[in-house]
Amino acid sequence: MIPWVRLEEVMAEAGRRTGYTLLDERHGCVNGCRMGISFYSFDEYGTPTAHEDQEGFFVLEGRGMALIGGEELVLEPGMAFMIPAGTPHAMKRDRQYEYCKVLWFHGAV
Repeated sequence: MIPWVRLEEVMAEAGRRTGYTLLDERHGCVNGCRMGISFYSFDEYGTPTAHEDQEGFFVLEGRGMALIGGEELVLEPGMAFMIPAGTPHAMKRDRQYEYCKVLWFHGAV
């Protein structure tokens, strides 16, 4: 059986973003593999975070900015980017947009 989930079946996560974890260990992911969607609605960066694994992103809607290891990246729909393990990062929306919606995934290294 192939594990699957629908967006409307998952619960929102709290924090500076509204997010949904779509796939994790409940769906057969191993070694910290996870995938989800986040909506960044704040127009200021939160405290940067770093993870032990690499994290990839794909911008779905809206516009925003990502602060990655002290370097700023403009986010727009259709772009994908990877953040190496241990690299501090934070995201925010562009003030002209209601949110910046991204698909994210964690992969073990």
